[in-house]
Amino acid sequence: MSMTPEGEAYVRWFHEANVWKFMTWHGIRTLKLPSDVWNYQEILFERRIEHVIETGTRHGGSALFFAETLAARGARGPVVSIDVDSASRQLASHAGIHFLVGDSAAPALADQAFALLGPDRGPLFLILDSDHARDHVLRELRLWVPRLRAGDYLLVEDTIVNGHPVRPQHGPGPLEAIEAYLAEAPGLLAPDAAREAKFGATFALRGYYVKL
Repeated sequence: MSMTPEGEAYVRWFHEANVWKFMTWHGIRTLKLPSDVWNYQEILFERRIEHVIETGTRHGGSALFFAETLAARGARGPVVSIDVDSASRQLASHAGIHFLVGDSAAPALADQAFALLGPDRGPLFLILDSDHARDHVLRELRLWVPRLRAGDYLLVEDTIVNGHPVRPQHGPGPLEAIEAYLAEAPGLLAPDAAREAKFGATFALRGYYVKL
């Protein structure tokens, strides 16, 4: 799956003009492409998502977005948001969010996150959006994907770095991690090509999957 030429041009402009650095969700900084955020809320409603796990809290805007969207759907929640530190976080606390601090590729953090959902959890939306180095994202995929249940949703953010089409100097990143993981663990994830292509542009190129 790839973006349309127009979509790729828009993503390049949006990223290189730094528009994404000056966006907020209800006052909290949120580093997203708006059409991706629209896609996410549609996924949460259409797939009856009950919980969100997010790696990479940063300022907290996306965690707030997910918590408010789950509440609007009447979902059980919570949102569990993980980051290596809390220094950048603008959102101190929220009733629908559990903030965890630590390595998002560490088994102990995954255990803690799933414990917060409870044993009878419902459908889950997992979004990987922390350290964008290939090796880190690959560690996350190896840790988290086997813990997902059939029908859970996986979103891998910022696959556009390393020249896909932005930041060619980045080095291997999330897209290369996905390619490596799909090669070593076939049959676990089904790409959601229609959802990815809906708006013709995305920060999650080849990053939309359903757990089989």
